[in-house]
Amino acid sequence: MNAQATLPLENFIQAVQSQLDKAQSAMAVKARNLNLPMTFAIKDINLDLRAHVEFSAGEIRIRPAGADEKEASVFHIVFTAITRPMIEENAAAFATDPDDQALDTLDEDLTEEERRKLEWVGVRTVGKLRELERKGIGGEIGRVTNLPVDRLRKALRRAASPMVEDVSPVDREDDTPGQLRRILRVRGRNLTEDGRTPSVRIAGRNTPILKATPREILLAPDADQWTGEMQVEAAPDLSTSMSFDLSAFANAAGPAALEPNGAAGALPPVPEDVS
Repeated sequence: MNAQATLPLENFIQAVQSQLDKAQSAMAVKARNLNLPMTFAIKDINLDLRAHVEFSAGEIRIRPAGADEKEASVFHIVFTAITRPMIEENAAAFATDPDDQALDTLDEDLTEEERRKLEWVGVRTVGKLRELERKGIGGEIGRVTNLPVDRLRKALRRAASPMVEDVSPVDREDDTPGQLRRILRVRGRNLTEDGRTPSVRIAGRNTPILKATPREILLAPDADQWTGEMQVEAAPDLSTSMSFDLSAFANAAGPAALEPNGAAGALPPVPEDVS
């Protein structure tokens, strides 16, 4: 069977649904603009599809049969109406957190087939898998998917490791603690773990943390901590490090000096992105 002539079953169903949605939209336009007191719609659709079926890479794929092909299977598909509240109530959310990681980020630890097995049991994001692990049912997930629990845990620890994307100098906002005019902003992923305050060391010494979220950390470094190796530890076994050099901004980072009229002295501009 030519794989190019086949398509996943869900693609076929989605294509039919899309055309039905267009037909419904057309009826709505007609009713609104022609002021029709009554119109007609199809309540249910029964469809018999003759097709050849194959199972490949965890997908059911179909190829419509030709007129002279008698060995094809017959699919009897019934389409019925579903309202928006019914969709919202019954459809599974893929991710509620926009910063959540897709299972594809575990490609170094889990194969495509193994990630698909997790999706089959409703685990579509790394955050969901971590939530189940914290609830103590990671072993159960491993049993129903035939995945080794140790491999799942290893993949989770790797996915939970902090990652620093860039380090840049920023002007301290008025509602940010501290007195430095300019501070360091660290942006990345998984910079905190379970709401705990991380540990940040630059040049071998702890650096005061003004604010910490999973995506951003604001630091008040000493004058000699604007260059060197930065170590971010979200948890005892979750850490990362990177080297940076922003020593050119260290002199402008001291406490704000008030001018005679009471206004703080102007600072040189900060580049939009320095890493």
